[in-house]
Amino acid sequence: MPIKPDSRYANLPLESVTAPDGSRRNVIGLRLTGQDTIAPATLHRVRRGEAPDFLARRYLGDEHLWWRILDANLVVYPLDLQAGDALQIPSPGPATAISRTRSF
Repeated sequence: MPIKPDSRYANLPLESVTAPDGSRRNVIGLRLTGQDTIAPATLHRVRRGEAPDFLARRYLGDEHLWWRILDANLVVYPLDLQAGDALQIPSPGPATAISRTRSF
């Protein structure tokens, strides 16, 4: 299955690993550097109780895009966020565009 260019997994390396049963599997490598954004990002200071999905809903319009905020800030795990952290919120991009095209 091809990976879309606006996917979280676009342009990531494909690694071959050995599974516990000895078989070889291909997995997508982890992004450890932030993604470049075309438009300037918004700075947000995390408040107590705010989670990445809440921020994604507020700024990007879809809570399922929480990964874009974490990728833009080098945060690997959502639970790493703490009150007072400054986050760069990426501008909405192709991943937030709504398509209503249908094929029958």
